[in-house]
Amino acid sequence: MEVAIVWAEHCRAALEEYFEEDGDGDDNNDYDSNNNNNNNYKEEDDAKTNINDNNEPEKEEGVQTFIPPTSKFNQPIRNFPTSIIEDNSNHRSIYKGPPFYPPKGGQGETMIAHVASVTCYEHVQYVLATLLFHDKKVAKATHNMFAYTFIKEDGTKVSDNDDDGEKGSGSKLAALLDMTKVENVIVIVSRWYGGIHLGSARFKWIATVARDALEEAGYITSSGGSGGGSAAADASLDSNEEKNGIVKGGGKRKGRKH
Repeated sequence: MEVAIVWAEHCRAALEEYFEEDGDGDDNNDYDSNNNNNNNYKEEDDAKTNINDNNEPEKEEGVQTFIPPTSKFNQPIRNFPTSIIEDNSNHRSIYKGPPFYPPKGGQGETMIAHVASVTCYEHVQYVLATLLFHDKKVAKATHNMFAYTFIKEDGTKVSDNDDDGEKGSGSKLAALLDMTKVENVIVIVSRWYGGIHLGSARFKWIATVARDALEEAGYITSSGGSGGGSAAADASLDSNEEKNGIVKGGGKRKGRKH
């Protein structure tokens, strides 16, 4: 009997020792796993905290930002590299067409086109920055839609357009440039909304204002053909007085009377 009791105690002690060692190992593994998970959660929380802390866009060095006067008309915020817009080699003479007042438009409804020669994307940015930062009226426009096209040194054609919140207008301007076969040019049409919806007619007036400016600046002829390209246009611009890179055209105001 004593032998049996001693043997039972020995077996119980051995089992306790076994489960104690095994249990310590699992607990440690669970602890390490929980620690890793907690660290992961902490890193994610820290990352979220950083995102929240930096929710507002930071002002980067070497960048000038144009913020539209209102978000009501869906105009985007635009960033321009200082290295580009302060580089005099990117300087472009910009032709400014006369104001156009669309028929049946509200009081203040006005459209004006600007045209300039461009041969690279840096020129495009320079022209846009010049208008937005140096022409207070353009900066306050409801929309500044534009399209451009140029031929790179390797012969590649580059073209693009932007609605600036006036949905569909950029593609209309791009179609105009394609139809008239002009190259190395950017055309910007600024619109000041007069409070009365013009409907689809607004696209006709936007294209008309752009075409008139291209013709007046020498990019196309009255018959619709190319007017000699950027060289002829530059010669036309040089004959007029320039202010802040913007040359005011000599055309007459068109559209309804004010």
